[in-house]
Amino acid sequence: MKIAIVADKKSGDLSHCLGLRGVLKDYDPKKDIFFLHKDLISFPGFLERLLRLINEKFLLFILRLLNPSVVDYKFDFVICSGTRTAVPAYLLAKASKAKIIYIGSPKLRIIKKFDGVVSENSDVSKVYKVISSELPPTRLKPYENERQPIRQSLVLIGGDGNGYDYSEKDWYRLAFEFKNISSTFINSKRTPKFAWQNLKENSGSEHKHLDTENTDLELLTKNLDEHSHIFVTADSTTRISEIISRGYFINVIEMKGPIQYEMHHDLMKSLQEKGLLKIMRLDELHLSENKYHGNVKKFVVTERDALKSKLQKLL
Repeated sequence: MKIAIVADKKSGDLSHCLGLRGVLKDYDPKKDIFFLHKDLISFPGFLERLLRLINEKFLLFILRLLNPSVVDYKFDFVICSGTRTAVPAYLLAKASKAKIIYIGSPKLRIIKKFDGVVSENSDVSKVYKVISSELPPTRLKPYENERQPIRQSLVLIGGDGNGYDYSEKDWYRLAFEFKNISSTFINSKRTPKFAWQNLKENSGSEHKHLDTENTDLELLTKNLDEHSHIFVTADSTTRISEIISRGYFINVIEMKGPIQYEMHHDLMKSLQEKGLLKIMRLDELHLSENKYHGNVKKFVVTERDALKSKLQKLL
């Protein structure tokens, strides 16, 4: 079975696509993935309207000009995530007569034509062929065996987004609260430079700092496996999903709140009610749980098996 992943280089969307492919079969990141040309994905709504006026074969011809790597491929299954990818992915699926799946909350009418929409959002309209999932698929798989941790805390920090708007005071407070805790910090593309620099300048003797630009999947997984407690700032939806997908319990730090983005807040509450994470303030770090707390791995394995069963019915 040949599986195509249509992506736009957004880390969250790509992680979901790789995760879904991983549910179906092991993937080789050097095969079956192509990133869309930036000019083609700038106006998803315009592309959708254009599709009604122009022959699909002509638009596919343009797609091939901008993405020569797809010319000779024939796929059985097309996976995409992110509004910008929907029309190009649809064209590719039509050309290959392949099944097509979208991951996330659909916002374009063309997605009604897709064979399925994988979503944890129960409010998605019934006009879409929803494949429900309690946890969005990600590129990380559940760990095989429990390992004795060799370091204490792994702290993954994000930045403004998903309703959060952090102040300088919030970042200084984060550095202060972790100063005497043996920790490894990993930033994100959204982390303010001053906040990252402040963390480094106010480090304790047992602190390490890993820049996300130099932290690939292998290094991220290694650090998740080596630390006993995992902390993530509440804005980081993708990282939270990925760590749970690894089978680990997460301590989610809410530096300020309540948040404004209700969908994100509802997802965090839902995951907490399922026993997959604990939401806490910076003055509650002493209440954090070990990554093996609860039955996270069992939940993830059950979800992956259920999702795989639903997808296989489409094939």
